[in-house]
Amino acid sequence: MPTKTELTSICYQRNYLTDVIARIDLVSPLPSLKKELPKEISKVALAHFPINEPRPTIQQSVKMSEKELSTWREEFTEWNFHGRNREKSLKITPQSLLVAYKKYQEYGNLREEFLGIVQSFFGSFDQAQPSRLGLRYINELDIQGVDPLDWKDYVSSDLLALFSYNVEGAKPSRIFHTLEVAFPNFNIRFQFGMHNPDYPAPIRRRSFILDYDAYFKGLLEIKDIPHCLDSYHCEIQTIFERSITDQLRRMMNESK
Repeated sequence: MPTKTELTSICYQRNYLTDVIARIDLVSPLPSLKKELPKEISKVALAHFPINEPRPTIQQSVKMSEKELSTWREEFTEWNFHGRNREKSLKITPQSLLVAYKKYQEYGNLREEFLGIVQSFFGSFDQAQPSRLGLRYINELDIQGVDPLDWKDYVSSDLLALFSYNVEGAKPSRIFHTLEVAFPNFNIRFQFGMHNPDYPAPIRRRSFILDYDAYFKGLLEIKDIPHCLDSYHCEIQTIFERSITDQLRRMMNESK
């Protein structure tokens, strides 16, 4: 098995990623962001996400008690930026900021763009305090084949134990699992299997999900965010490589 350092250097010319998301949530919302985004942040955002599409947003909630029912309504601007071909997006709200990629090439690009926004954001709002940092990779293996339940050539046998379990007279409509693990400084939620977009109908579409969500909830120092993000990526890459077969690696054209 390659070392973690060797694993993080692996790139694939083709991948099955549908979504890659890096996100920070804040302890408390920033009221000044409801109507205006500092020019310093806009400048950094537009360098990587040149389409600027702010959107008015309304947030509502209902609170019930023994004596009364009360409603709460708030209006704010959601600051949205997109790549030239809308292949990636940046969203900033009073409570959070995130970057999301529909077309993903390598971690270095994500790291540079996300940390650039993070540096500008917390430089503009020195009172802001992160409450959660997350990095998520969602893979959807959409591979042609006769049997939609046959994944032994592409997915590690360690993940396929229940695929051989049959219920007489019935066909599976969903085979989906969640494994959560705790590292010393963060957690990973690993969801995998066939979620089945046609559920509750029987599985017909040949599609296998590998969804890795690394995160930390709690107070976090701004200076620690780059190291945390690198740690999340390293462990996700390690688990991903354990999840797939050499045949799938060849299909993705592994390169260094």
